[in-house]
Amino acid sequence: MSSLAIYRLRFRSPFRIGERGVGLEVTRMHVPADTLFAALCSTWRELYGIDALRRDVLDWFTEGEPGAEPFFLTSAFPYAGDVRFFPKPLGRLPHVRLAEGDEKAFKRVHFVSERIFTAVVRGESVTFRKLDCINGGIAWVTEEERTRLAEWTDDMTGDIVFLKTAVVPRVTLDRITAASEIWHLGEVLFARGTGLWFAVAFNAEHGEALRRRFDAVLRVLGDTGLGGERGAGCGLFEIEGLAHETFPDVPGASRFVTLSPICPKDVMELDRLTQDGAAYEVMPRRGWVTSPEAANLRRKTVWMFAEGSVLTGPPLPCAGRLVNVKPDVCPHDVWRYGYAFPVGLATRTSPLS
Repeated sequence: MSSLAIYRLRFRSPFRIGERGVGLEVTRMHVPADTLFAALCSTWRELYGIDALRRDVLDWFTEGEPGAEPFFLTSAFPYAGDVRFFPKPLGRLPHVRLAEGDEKAFKRVHFVSERIFTAVVRGESVTFRKLDCINGGIAWVTEEERTRLAEWTDDMTGDIVFLKTAVVPRVTLDRITAASEIWHLGEVLFARGTGLWFAVAFNAEHGEALRRRFDAVLRVLGDTGLGGERGAGCGLFEIEGLAHETFPDVPGASRFVTLSPICPKDVMELDRLTQDGAAYEVMPRRGWVTSPEAANLRRKTVWMFAEGSVLTGPPLPCAGRLVNVKPDVCPHDVWRYGYAFPVGLATRTSPLS
């Protein structure tokens, strides 16, 4: 896999990524790639205009040939210090052994460290122990990484806590009677030195100008906010450096883990991705249109394979598509990003190096 641009977002305020139908108290602890893409496109339009958004980004996805897309991106996952986290690959992983009695703890894990993720995708033999989990059991790290993360140890519990979800009270007033009513909202708060990271694979044929525009859009997005409750100051962030790295490469892989939600192009691609050996979670993607012309309309619902899904076929970057989720009365198209960001998954088992 070629070099990727790695962006780290250090949040200056809580952020919230909610889901319709599960209550406002619930929030995701990461930002799905389709949410991130929508926020970037909205900011791109505000900064450069709608014609530039179509010319620089959207037309290449919707009208260009496969391979002409300007970039592909991952979802944004947590990091703490120099330890990045990835989604836990789904399904039965024969080279991952579970310590006796730790099966339930393994099911609670959402994220694995980069070292664990690398071992899993390369087919190295690893053993899961409940003792290796941190942050309330949602993240699995190695013993060495646990030592590196010691500065985030909670004095009360002894657990390493780099992010927390909190439910905060809010008050609303009735417009007619002025009667007050309390409600609650879920938010994610990061400790100092932690945040979210995501990777972008830029298409070199689009030149350095596209990259500079992308960086400018991301800086503006940091000042306007990412996710929900932006009007209350949520989702503000700063970009903490930029690195160029690669992900684990497994030559000849016949399965892959996706680091972004994916919506198959058609029935044939769906069939190819879900052969024997696939393990996936399907999730609905909803939300509101944010353009000035249709800000009070809900986007159509589309179902996608979630991050961490293990799908069959070679790890090609063009699997998936941009989905038009335009409401019937909306005056313009509304696009939802649904491309895979694949990392090849080995099928053989080798000792942990």
